[in-house]
Order: sequence, then C-alpha cells, then structure tokens
Amino acid sequence: MFRSQEILQILTKKKLPKDISKYILELERKKTFQESIYQMIYNSYLFHSEKSKRFFYEENKNLFLNEIKEINGNTNYLKKYCKKLYHINKESKISMLYVNSLRF
Repeated sequence: MFRSQEILQILTKKKLPKDISKYILELERKKTFQESIYQMIYNSYLFHSEKSKRFFYEENKNLFLNEIKEINGNTNYLKKYCKKLYHINKESKISMLYVNSLRF
C-alpha cells in the first residue's frame, strides 16, 4: 500500500473533510519532493567527489610509486619532501582563495 493511501485511510477514520485531507497530502508530497531533491544533490556530490578521487589516483599512481622509490627509506629526505609538499599545498590554497575571490 502506498503512503498516500495509508494517510487517506487514517484521515477517513478520523472523519476529516476531503479538503483538509487533500491539503495534508499536498504538504506530504512537497516534503517528500524536497527530501528527494536533497538526496539527489547529496548523491551527485558523493559521486563526483569519488570520481575525482579515483581519477586523481589513476593518473598519479605511477608518480606516487616513483616518489616512494626516490625516498628509499631515508627519513631525512622524507622530512624534506613532506615540508616541500606542505608548502606547495599552502600556496595552492592561497591561489585557490584568490581565484575564488575574483568577480567576473
């Protein structure tokens, strides 16, 4: 049985007028529609974020493997390399904020 039919049965047992029951069903439909739109937007966000992560991993897998070979267990080089990546990430965030602040 559908949800609207269940609501109609409950409302008819309470002996409410048809206008009120139609209004209640209309509110239910609007609420369900808004929730479904929210879920679609959320699922599309998850899909695109996972797709971009997968694309990033597949494109850069060989680069990451080469970097692991370069480090070769040397902790000093690893610390320098992490510091270098930190500065690159920081500069990237700063430039991202600048680009986002531009108005077209």
